[in-house]
Amino acid sequence: MNKTSKLALAIAGALTVPTVYAAETLEEINVTVSPLDKPADAVAAPVSVLSGDELRSAASATLGQTLQNELGLANASFGSGVGLPVIRGQSANRVKVLNDNLDVGDASNTSSDHAATVESLLAERIEILRGPAALRYGSGAIGGVVNVIDGRIPTAIPEELEGALEMRHNTGNSQDAGVFRLSGGAGQVAWYLDGVYRDSDNTEIPGLAIIHHEEEEHAEEEGEEHEEEFNTDGFVANSNARAHSYSGGASWITDSGYLGFSINRLENNYGIPLGAHAHHEEEGEEEEHEEHGGEPEIVRIDQEQTRYDLKGEHRFGGEYWDKLLFRLGYNDYVHVELEGGKPGTRFTNEAWESRIEVTHDGGGEWRGAYGLQLSDKDFAAIGEEAFVQPSNTQSTGAFVMKERAWGDWHLDLGGRLERVSVDPQNGSGEDYNLIGASAALQYFLAEHQHLSLGLTRAERAPVAEELFADGAHVAEGRYLVGAHVAEPRYLVSNADLDKENSVNLELGYHHHNQEASGWHAVRIEASVFYNRVGDYIYARNTDKEDEESGFPVYAYGNRDATFYGAEASVKVPLHQFLHLTLFGDAVRARFDDSIDGAAGNNSRDVPRMPPLRVGLALGGDYNQWSWEWRTTRADEQDRPGAFEEPTDSYTRMDLTARYNLELGDTDAVLFVSGRNLLDEEIRNSTSLLRDYAPEMGRSVEAGVRFIF
Repeated sequence: MNKTSKLALAIAGALTVPTVYAAETLEEINVTVSPLDKPADAVAAPVSVLSGDELRSAASATLGQTLQNELGLANASFGSGVGLPVIRGQSANRVKVLNDNLDVGDASNTSSDHAATVESLLAERIEILRGPAALRYGSGAIGGVVNVIDGRIPTAIPEELEGALEMRHNTGNSQDAGVFRLSGGAGQVAWYLDGVYRDSDNTEIPGLAIIHHEEEEHAEEEGEEHEEEFNTDGFVANSNARAHSYSGGASWITDSGYLGFSINRLENNYGIPLGAHAHHEEEGEEEEHEEHGGEPEIVRIDQEQTRYDLKGEHRFGGEYWDKLLFRLGYNDYVHVELEGGKPGTRFTNEAWESRIEVTHDGGGEWRGAYGLQLSDKDFAAIGEEAFVQPSNTQSTGAFVMKERAWGDWHLDLGGRLERVSVDPQNGSGEDYNLIGASAALQYFLAEHQHLSLGLTRAERAPVAEELFADGAHVAEGRYLVGAHVAEPRYLVSNADLDKENSVNLELGYHHHNQEASGWHAVRIEASVFYNRVGDYIYARNTDKEDEESGFPVYAYGNRDATFYGAEASVKVPLHQFLHLTLFGDAVRARFDDSIDGAAGNNSRDVPRMPPLRVGLALGGDYNQWSWEWRTTRADEQDRPGAFEEPTDSYTRMDLTARYNLELGDTDAVLFVSGRNLLDEEIRNSTSLLRDYAPEMGRSVEAGVRFIF
């Protein structure tokens, strides 16, 4: 049975499961990724919201790990310290990570070893928009958006002092974590404080950490005994981490709106798993290398960030204009790659972003929003092994969104104009004019179920590293060559890099009625998509090796590609206290043509795509208890791309449970999660470090949360 058939069978099976009991009551939340105050169920685009106990159970040290069980999402892990979200096979500069609707402004999109500077443990909710979101958020959201809402800027005055305190421990890496939040107010002033602390040891795994493909294959071909290479058994070396973050915010609240300000400080130190970044040593270095038992050099990331945010809203209260929303953020980011404990390359990013939006709803036929977005980013990599020169990137974007409902039909239209300028420290800059447009039509079969058809055209401008990279990146273990490097060390047929243009077609079905019973209580979310990306920008493995560093050479270039896939989830109430969820997702990505003259491997597969996944979750709620048992089957990824290695299939089983109790005026939650209970060796096909750092083996995380 082929992979598409497996997914179709899983979806069909889910749709035929009977149900006769009422669904649980869930609070409806308006998502901020829509400026028109719409709940996720009413948005034509595929939107997911992770909040409440569901978010608390999923929350992990990295954003990618927190979201990896969501439909259409995967984790681009880089050891235990980094996990970036992958949406439908798109990541990095195509997936925009937001902090309350503003870009996080860190360096996570620059390289896969750079952690995102948002804390899942502090999030109130996380909104995920699967598919193009460039209309509202700009060039970097051509593949999707992850919006982390943390509540640091209050929008209302609490009636009394509110807070929460949480402590948790994970056996899989001996991680201890603590979280607190506190909010209150007096008169027209509301204030907020939070903080988080994490400290973890090396990640425990089932078996060896490193797979030595080339050495093993060469030894087999030559009939020779394989020479022992550095490895670790039962753990990933140098995967320990320590981080802390704290924030404070305050707002002035009036009857017609608010104006607030917040400050956040984050410090994070994490290791890059050993073996991923081994150099070719000189003679003296080789002797020192042997004296240390052949262990590779230790590389760590020391990350710091200070972020300032201003947010305001004014409600007009008139007959036509609804409200005006203003956001301004400034981020001062720096991290240093520590090599053998000594400072190496230093990355900095000083970023500003502002956006202003005004909405109208005058009771007429059309509702709408108008917006203006400005950003300015000064990025630099400084040091002997800096692989990209300093640059400044500016963008200006304006958009309009309109919607109209008549009868059982609902129409959404939108357009965006954007200009992006990328100016390097040396050489000439590049300017790009971008146009985006979208249209979505919904037909409501009933009040709580609809069909949707969406068409989006979006464009993305190349970023600094895709244009100007030229050097070895130690932490990634790659030699990167940008498309606009004047005289690259390696001639890899670079040419002018064009902007990407994406045309995405999506068909979806949604059914959700939390107040219903019987068949009407089933919650169904299903979609199929087809995304044609002209001049897709990616770093191609050239099968060359840099003589000085020993790293493989990757060159950025354009190549047309097509992404298509499907996602489905069906939640069925089996009993008053029991529910079953069946789910599956798949994405396939291929380049439209082959590269002429490619040596050895001329694969048309786009590298590092997630595999087909299907699974089920059985959960229940009874009095103070709630629990969920979840099993996910991921197929092997045997289409890894040119000169890349495949990954094996795996079955992941997780079990979570919570117990709620009251302690006077304080509510407490005891929680425990058993993860990867089958102790499977899991290597993420989306990760550059899949051959060096598998996911954590069997582990148990337990903790307590107090809410007052």
